[in-house]
Amino acid sequence: IFGLSALVLGFTFSGANDHFDKRISLIRAQADAIAQVYQSSKYLSTADQITVRNSLKEILADRLSIYQDVHTFVVLNANVARLGNKLNDFNELMMLSIPRAPINNKELTDKILRPQTDHLMEVMRDGMLNARHHPPAILERFLFTLLTIGALLSGYAMAVKNEEDWFLTFIYLALMGFALYVIFALEFPNELFPYEAFNSDLLRTQALMQ
Repeated sequence: IFGLSALVLGFTFSGANDHFDKRISLIRAQADAIAQVYQSSKYLSTADQITVRNSLKEILADRLSIYQDVHTFVVLNANVARLGNKLNDFNELMMLSIPRAPINNKELTDKILRPQTDHLMEVMRDGMLNARHHPPAILERFLFTLLTIGALLSGYAMAVKNEEDWFLTFIYLALMGFALYVIFALEFPNELFPYEAFNSDLLRTQALMQ
């Protein structure tokens, strides 16, 4: 039982860590892509430049708030859908704005801004898919079941032998509790990580766009 618990615990931790690394990489890619499009929007006409930059600010604000006050997947899916609609509107805006760029910026717009826009749409879509990705709930239930059975067997053995070692019991509970906290902090960083630390790259980009 304890060996199986350790195996599932390690497997769950590894999956949560991989998911966390992927999410952080996507956040950095999104922040960089938004900053690039924002800077390259200078090649557009003045009116389109203002509209595009305001749209990027709205998209970034929505991206930053996508996990705020989210406690159910229904709310998360609604936030993701709202961000997806704004991305669709932004994509249409760019497809209309790029051909209207000034003549002297046409080549720069096609060779710089258009690929940057495509890259932005790609990393934002990847982030939206990642937001919906979580390990199967049955794996977490299996882990909790194994830990509970392990604790039951330990307690039963102590009762049969008439031994009470509260120090070791406390150590076991503390270690298992901390291990579960680390796993869930990696899997749901928006709930347990500081907001500024988790979204630092996006917040720096937002500050540059002010």
